[in-house]
Amino acid sequence: MELDETDRKLLNLLQGDAKAPYAKLAKRLGISSSGIHKRVRRLIDAGVIKKFIAVVDHQIIGKKLKAFIGISTSPGTCGEVITHLSRRPEVLEIHEVAGEHDLFVKLITDDTLKLNELLHEMDRIPGVSSSRTLIVLKTEKETSAVALTS
Repeated sequence: MELDETDRKLLNLLQGDAKAPYAKLAKRLGISSSGIHKRVRRLIDAGVIKKFIAVVDHQIIGKKLKAFIGISTSPGTCGEVITHLSRRPEVLEIHEVAGEHDLFVKLITDDTLKLNELLHEMDRIPGVSSSRTLIVLKTEKETSAVALTS
C-alpha cells in the first residue's frame, strides 16, 4: 500500500495516542473528521493498522522481571517449538533469527522463581536443544512505534 504524507502524519499521531478524537486529528492535519475516519478505515482494511491496544506498565501490575531468551532447536522442530511458546501468556514476542540461536523470545513474569519455572518448562518442549537467558536490569527505551518518513 502506498502511503501519502497525510497517512504518515496520521499514523505518527495515532502511534502517540490511539485514543485521540478524530476531530482533534482532523484539526492537526487540516482535513475533515470524516476524512480521518475514511483514512483510518482504509489503513485498517489494508492491514497497516493491526489493532489499537492499551500499553500496560508491567512493573505496576507486579510483573517485575523482563527477560530475553535465545533458544536453539533441533532440525525441523522450530515450528513446533514456536507453537508451544505461543501458548505461554508470559511470552510477548517470538522471533526467528539468524545467528547463535534459532529463536529469540521476550517475556515478562513475576520474579526469578517464576522465570526458573518457565525455563524448566521450556527445556521440556520437544525440539528445544538449548537456551540462553538474559535478564533485563533496566530498560532505557522501549516502543512499538514505527518511524515513518517520506
